[in-house]
Amino acid sequence: MIKPKLNMNPLILSPGHFFEQYWDNTEAATKNMLNWEYNCIYQLKPMGLCGQRQVLDLISMQINHVSRAGGMMLTPSTSKDTIVIMVLEFCVDKACLGSMKLQTGDIIFFDDSGTHNFINNGAIKFISVSIKKSRLGTRLATLTKIINHHIYDKDSRFILILHEILKRFRGSSGQKKDTQSFQEAEDEILGVIMTLLSQQLPTIPKLTAGEKIALKIRDQVFHHMDGNISISSLAKEHQVSKQTLQNSFKSLFGFTPKRFLRLLKLNLVHQDLVNSNPDKSTVMKIAHRWGFTHMGRFSCYYSELFGQYPSLTLKTACFQEESIKQSCINTQEEIN
Repeated sequence: MIKPKLNMNPLILSPGHFFEQYWDNTEAATKNMLNWEYNCIYQLKPMGLCGQRQVLDLISMQINHVSRAGGMMLTPSTSKDTIVIMVLEFCVDKACLGSMKLQTGDIIFFDDSGTHNFINNGAIKFISVSIKKSRLGTRLATLTKIINHHIYDKDSRFILILHEILKRFRGSSGQKKDTQSFQEAEDEILGVIMTLLSQQLPTIPKLTAGEKIALKIRDQVFHHMDGNISISSLAKEHQVSKQTLQNSFKSLFGFTPKRFLRLLKLNLVHQDLVNSNPDKSTVMKIAHRWGFTHMGRFSCYYSELFGQYPSLTLKTACFQEESIKQSCINTQEEIN
């Protein structure tokens, strides 16, 4: 899923600045991230909003090493006039960026042309390098041609050099700026990438016909959960069998289509509960708004995902978290 680019600023860097951050909620997960915009954040598994990151600024690059404890979905967009190179260090099961089905060791190239839906259904580690296009010189043409392509990180060369650089500059914040060492680190990063590119032909990850349809359905329902969504009707609309749809969703996202759509709606219920006045609203009213009519099953689904009963979420509502913007999904209907 690629949407129109948001009004992002150019890459903001403070050479040598290094910080580590741990999070266990949406607000903490997006705090201090000057060079990224995160929208439509959904928890897909327990602990999905728990993780940590290390961030290092160089002269023309920013390195982000991210670990997530569980499944989540979000739509990130990077700073303008940048190219991002991301390597998937570890993925316990499924991960998908836009229309790219990922596996451990993949190096993916994308740019600032839009936001990209990013889904993982379990623990994951990845490292991204945001690079100012002005830094690339003659390499810019080469990297521009392989946007949305991938190569493989042979012998973990890219992962190892990035970890070494993070270790090298860890704790460097506040120290005297060493422009030459930052420049050398950037040259090392580009050197490894260009070497790997000289040894491999970048490709676009291949998807089955069913997986391509699963992506279309994801985009179709992401903004408009309208109608009494029936998996059988979706299969008929896209002229595939229900079993093909089930297999394709599980292959791409790690969830059946019914469970995937239910998880989206549970997040929307959670958001409403967080932002509702417990004196003026009820769990039943909010659950019904999003199509959950069997309160016993709903309560089990909700508590399994968020680790607390919906009544407790409403009781402790803070009226401030805005992880899922109104533009993400607009209407509320039941899923069959």
